[in-house]
Amino acid sequence: QLVRQALPDEVGLDYWDDATPLGYRLEDEKHPEKSKVVSHITRALARQHRFVIKEKFLDYDFFVNFEDDMMVKGHHIQNHLSISNELFRLRDLAPEEPTEYSLNEKERTAIEKRFYGELTKNQLSRMMPGLVRVEVLLDEEKYPAQSSTGPIPVDLNFTDGVRQVNPEFCCFVKNETSSPALPVQPSADKLMIWETSIIALGIHLMPENSTLDWVFLQRGPSEGRQLDIEDVIGEYYSGQNKEFGVARPSSYKGKYINNQGGWMASRHEIWEWHDSICPGGFLPPFDVPHFNRDGLDLRNVEYWSGGLHLFTRQNACNLQRIVAIDPERFSKHLIYHSSNNKQRQRTAQREERFVKANTLLGQLNSVTKKALRVLPESEAL
Repeated sequence: QLVRQALPDEVGLDYWDDATPLGYRLEDEKHPEKSKVVSHITRALARQHRFVIKEKFLDYDFFVNFEDDMMVKGHHIQNHLSISNELFRLRDLAPEEPTEYSLNEKERTAIEKRFYGELTKNQLSRMMPGLVRVEVLLDEEKYPAQSSTGPIPVDLNFTDGVRQVNPEFCCFVKNETSSPALPVQPSADKLMIWETSIIALGIHLMPENSTLDWVFLQRGPSEGRQLDIEDVIGEYYSGQNKEFGVARPSSYKGKYINNQGGWMASRHEIWEWHDSICPGGFLPPFDVPHFNRDGLDLRNVEYWSGGLHLFTRQNACNLQRIVAIDPERFSKHLIYHSSNNKQRQRTAQREERFVKANTLLGQLNSVTKKALRVLPESEAL
C-alpha cells in the first residue's frame, strides 16, 4: 500500500507473491538427503525477474532491476541512455575490421596497450555504461576512509578548473525520507567507494568523433589471452610505470569487480544481449550447455541481479563496462547503497578498500594526464 500511494495514478504496479522457484537443494553438503527433496530455492529468487522481463518485453522501452537498498534516480537512466546511444552511434560509423593496425597475434601486447584510436563494431558492441556503488560516510572518526591514497596523486584540476564529484546525482534524499543514517544532502567528501581502487584500473580515450572522451574500464571481463584478439579493448594501466610495486590484480578479483547491485538497459540492448552476445541468452529458458538445472545451480544473487552475468566471463556475457572520467558524467555513474552498512562491516579492510569518490576521480585525472604525455600528436588534437 505504501508503494502504491507513492506512485502516480498512471503508473501500474504488479507483484509476484509466490516467485521463489522450486528445485533440488545443491549447497547443503552435510545433509545430502536434502538434494533429493523438492524445496524452495531462495538463492534463485534473484533469477525470477528475467521471466517478468520476458513477459513484459514488448510493453516497455527500458528496464531497471536493482536490489532494494539501491537508490536509482532519473540521472542514472538519462546517463545510461546518453552513453548507450552514443555507443550505438559510434558502431554505425565504425569499421568491421581495424584499418589502423593489423590483428596480428604477435602484436597482441601492443593492441592491449593501445588506449586510443578507432574502435571496431565488435569492440564497441562489447561496451556498456557502468555503475559504481557508493556509501555516505556517517561517522569518520569511527569509520573513516583510507588514510593513505597511495602513489597516484589526487589531482582535481581539470581543464575547466578545480572540480569534484557532484553528490546530488546519486545521494541527495528528501527531508521526509532522511534520518541520521540517511542524510539529506551529503557533501562530495563524504562519498566512499569500497569495490574498486586505482590499482586495478586502466583508462581509454574514445574515438575523436565521439561525445565521450576519457573513460575507465571496470573490472570483471576476460583480459589478455583469454580474449580473442579482435575483442581486446586496449587501455593505459594506472600502474604502467610500476608505481605500485606489485602486479596488477586479476580482472576477476572480487574486491575490485564493482558489483553494481543491479543493472538497467533498453529493450534494444537486452535483445542484443540475448540474441547475439550472452552465451545461452539473457532471458529464459536457461538451457544446457550454458545453464544447468534451468539456472537453479549455484549461481547467486550477484550473478543474476547484481550484474555479474553481464560483465564476467564464466557462462556470462563478458561485456566491458565503461565509466566517464569527466566529473559531471562520472558523478552520474555513482549509485547510492543507501543502507550504508559496508562501512561498518568491513572496517578491517578500510585502508585497502575505503576510497573516497573524490580521491578516485582525482587519481583517474592524474593517470589521464600521464597518458596524454605518451599520446601521439595526431590523437591529441
